[in-house]
Amino acid sequence: MRLASAILVATALSAAAAGVASATPETIYTNIPAKFPGNFASIGNEAYSMKEFGGLVQFGGVARKNPAVVVAMSSWACESGNWYEKTCVTEKGAKFEWPVTFSVYQVGPGSSVGPKIAAGSKVFKMPYRPSGSPKCTGAQEGEWYAMGRCFHGKAFKISLPLKVAKLPSQAIVSVSYDTSTQGPSPVGTAPCSGTSAGCPYDSLNVAIVEPSEGGPTVGADPTEDVYVNSTYSDMFCTSGTPGTFGPASCPAFWGGAQAAVMVKASE
Repeated sequence: MRLASAILVATALSAAAAGVASATPETIYTNIPAKFPGNFASIGNEAYSMKEFGGLVQFGGVARKNPAVVVAMSSWACESGNWYEKTCVTEKGAKFEWPVTFSVYQVGPGSSVGPKIAAGSKVFKMPYRPSGSPKCTGAQEGEWYAMGRCFHGKAFKISLPLKVAKLPSQAIVSVSYDTSTQGPSPVGTAPCSGTSAGCPYDSLNVAIVEPSEGGPTVGADPTEDVYVNSTYSDMFCTSGTPGTFGPASCPAFWGGAQAAVMVKASE
């Protein structure tokens, strides 16, 4: 009887452990480096007249349910002063709050943007970039210091779970947020507009991964085009439609870079 009870307990524990293991999200796409850098190259809504930015990704693995989307961002915002006058001052750990929207679309004919599969928004706590470091001199004066290098912006990640019954094999993943003059609903003039630091959301960028950084380690990039809604015509030198979210081709501008994204999902 004791043996039978022990077997039942062991079986129950094994089943519970298997349930926990199967519930662990699987990374089905990522081009974010495993060793997260102090900063990435990046592109911002305010600076590049954008409303939405992202990329077409092909998923690996087998999980396709209820994805969590992770996007690497870059903050160039300072609590006081600014990066371009080399006067940035930020209290350690200081953050600002700002909403960001994540969207996932089906891929339409000819790699166009198809119907939206899912979307979600959240107010995230964003870090200001650190104060300028005395270790950064000469052409790098005013930048902050980490991991033996000087940087203008500070890289960080934001994540949001989305409800999707089953992802397709490919999808278009995008990020959108408002700034003073850009985004879906521009903020306009605000109290921060007249300060030396400006409004922090105007110095908020989406990180991009360049070909020299290795590309996806899970999944694949089916196209070198990025997906963007912008009125900045230099992004569309080969193809694309300014002012409409869709593929933009301009090798001289983008150089094969893609938005820094990770997608995890459950089975």
